[in-house]
Amino acid sequence: MSVPCLASIPRWICRAAFVFATWSVAASLRAADRYASEPRADFDSRRVEILEAAAASSQGGLSAQVAKLALNRGPLDETVIRRSLAKIDRRDDTADFDAVSLLRLYRHESSLLSSELRQEIRATLLRFKYWVDEPGTDLLSMWSENHQIGYHTAELLTGQFFPAEIFPNNGKSGAWHRAAARARILRWIEIKAKVGFSEWDSNSYYPVTMSALLALAEYAADRDIASRAAMLLDVMFFDMAVDSFRGTYGTSHGRCYTGTVLGGGRSEGTSSLQYLAWGLGSPGGGDATIGLAAGKRYRVARTIEALARDLPEEFVNRERQSLLIEDAKKFGLDYTHPDDFWLLNEGGKFRTIENIEAGYRITDRWRDTLHRYGVVIKPYGDAVLATYRELAAQGKPIPDLDRTSLQRVDKITYRTPDYQLSTAQDYRKGAPGFQQHIWQATVGPDTPVFTINPGPTSKYWQGRFPRNGQFKNVLIAIYHIPAEQPPGPKTIVPPDAGGNASPSPSPSEDTLVPRTYAVLRRALFDEVAQKFNWTFARKDRAYVALWSKQPTAWSEHGVIGGDGLVAEGRQNIWICQLGREAIDGSFAAWTEKIFSAPVAFDAAALAIDYRAPGLGKISFGWDGPLRIDGHPEPLTDYARFDNPYCISPYGSGRYDIAHAGRRLVIDFKTGEHRETLSAATP
Repeated sequence: MSVPCLASIPRWICRAAFVFATWSVAASLRAADRYASEPRADFDSRRVEILEAAAASSQGGLSAQVAKLALNRGPLDETVIRRSLAKIDRRDDTADFDAVSLLRLYRHESSLLSSELRQEIRATLLRFKYWVDEPGTDLLSMWSENHQIGYHTAELLTGQFFPAEIFPNNGKSGAWHRAAARARILRWIEIKAKVGFSEWDSNSYYPVTMSALLALAEYAADRDIASRAAMLLDVMFFDMAVDSFRGTYGTSHGRCYTGTVLGGGRSEGTSSLQYLAWGLGSPGGGDATIGLAAGKRYRVARTIEALARDLPEEFVNRERQSLLIEDAKKFGLDYTHPDDFWLLNEGGKFRTIENIEAGYRITDRWRDTLHRYGVVIKPYGDAVLATYRELAAQGKPIPDLDRTSLQRVDKITYRTPDYQLSTAQDYRKGAPGFQQHIWQATVGPDTPVFTINPGPTSKYWQGRFPRNGQFKNVLIAIYHIPAEQPPGPKTIVPPDAGGNASPSPSPSEDTLVPRTYAVLRRALFDEVAQKFNWTFARKDRAYVALWSKQPTAWSEHGVIGGDGLVAEGRQNIWICQLGREAIDGSFAAWTEKIFSAPVAFDAAALAIDYRAPGLGKISFGWDGPLRIDGHPEPLTDYARFDNPYCISPYGSGRYDIAHAGRRLVIDFKTGEHRETLSAATP
């Protein structure tokens, strides 16, 4: 069965998504021999490989110019650089990304960069807008996590390079800008060190955040800034290492896009970072990867490099990331304070009436300088607020309808040498999403498997969230999609909205699509078989089994632009279990064992009992705990990290990481950043 595009989505968007997905898969297959599933070469060799490839690329953009400078190989493509200068002068969105890369170029004392072009870079950086309180009516996005550190980094380094210059946009000196950015950076790092990231494990935005931190570690003259940036980079690389499968960041993501998920380990930006750092993944470019390759002051800790290559028979990582606005006092934050506001904002700014009203009291003071917020964010907030008030007037419960919320999350990753399964446990069940990715099974760089309820547009590709519970290699995802939209107005779209500067649809415009999808690209697996409610797939020595309570049908192009299963119905339960030849025997024997396992469904409670081979009876429902043979398995209140390499309490800011005789201590309270190696370790 082929499922047509949703009526609410223009057909050209669906077609474009399909074309992109097809191109991405084809490109991935062409690059098959370049992907490293086993550790490859040493750091210095990989560094040269990355820089050489970037410098030779005709499509490398600014990162290619950075690579040329690192290799002292010209000529630079001045057209690319001037195009970036024009983008910054126009104050286009993501101009902060370019500003950080231009600062890398400017910092190189090389004759390859002409004095004329150096002066043009200087002039552009001096007149740029660096924060929300500076003059300017523009569509810059400055508030999300990756943009915050991007703007602060660009401001600090520009102020450091030109301390006596007056920045014409706000009339302040470079020294003033450096001091203002310094305070914000230290506070930003302090909070991320304690609670992790709101854009948790984002294969789209971790590279952006890391690019800024790498620039600070490399160029900041302030020793405290440079060292704390390096400390946080080690935490992020550790995070990536414990949530990846052989170089593929196959985990739940706070923010991502269909291209980065479906492209998998061959094309996501984090894969090239992993390839450079520890030799697993896909060699490639990108600002962060080139920044790491070209840098001289920071290198990923050897302890992390070693554990990233470790593939034990069983590995479990539990972690907690992000925070709630209601957590503010625990971390010395105040949502009503202009600077603290942005550190808390993504922790549920539209989750309650109180949060919306408190946020407006802050953002209204920047009405004239924070134009994009008024165009993109506030129209959606107004619609959510009106919806909440209407529900309250009708005496009805007020659910969490904040599509953009990236609040506190508890995650689990289970990994073997042949597969990985990862999910955000019981995360905001039934709430609307936008770019969050809740769970994924990974058996190779090309083969992500996951389920979703489709969202209203290609940008807001997630619909209503499931209630997920995972124990080891089994995951249960329960969907309960409402039949009626909540009351309230539509989002009022301002006349200057458009493209990526468009507000989200209101709760009353939610499509509430009455179906769920399972992404499973049959052509990329070695075997695929079906038996009643079960679908089985094999890739090399790894096995995947999917069970759907609702009947499923294959669609060649209707599941995020490609192949997968479609299950109609507003309520559904999916089971995913993974297996491997080394433990479970042949694929045929394993599928028969899974198929024969009893599954009991309680429609009234929307609950299920599954006697999972190898694990026992797993019980889970829309309400209540996840039980394994009757014993509850915790889904919340995880540590910041809890795995064989590191146990770090949430909120502590201290990480004691050990593996194979190596030990790395990162303590943001004391500033300690120390790595030791036992005499017995080669």
